[in-house]
Amino acid sequence: MIFKLSIINENEYLIKLKKIIPICLLLFGTLCLPQLSTAEEKIEVIPIIQSSKGLSGKNFNYLKGKPELRLLKVKIPVGLKTPIHTHPSPILIYVTRGRLKHVRGEETYFFKAGDAFIESNNGDPHYVKNVGKKPAILHVGVVSVVGVPTVINK
Repeated sequence: MIFKLSIINENEYLIKLKKIIPICLLLFGTLCLPQLSTAEEKIEVIPIIQSSKGLSGKNFNYLKGKPELRLLKVKIPVGLKTPIHTHPSPILIYVTRGRLKHVRGEETYFFKAGDAFIESNNGDPHYVKNVGKKPAILHVGVVSVVGVPTVINK
């Protein structure tokens, strides 16, 4: 067996060492950086709305029967309005996108993305119109019973 010895001069050795040192320092430096831990992150709960009354100021009540929860995504095109209606069950509305005009008799409310409101099942007839420049998106939570509709058009 023949071994070939490579002899390099001191200058060549220093040049190769200068190339390797920054890479080693970078690698070592990244290993020494503090690592983000999921233990440092926390779950955040931000209340959006809480009430025992609807937008009309009237209390709501729960219906008797087999309970049913619903979560609806409602899209209302620009300029369209719902028929005049009531809700037989209490509902929570969260506006995800758009701008709404809510009219009940002589009362008018405006809601935008990030707003929430509650409709009582004892509230008077009302309608909602998209007065924004893009389709409105609402997320509607309904506390009802099996077989009861979410909306009753008048």
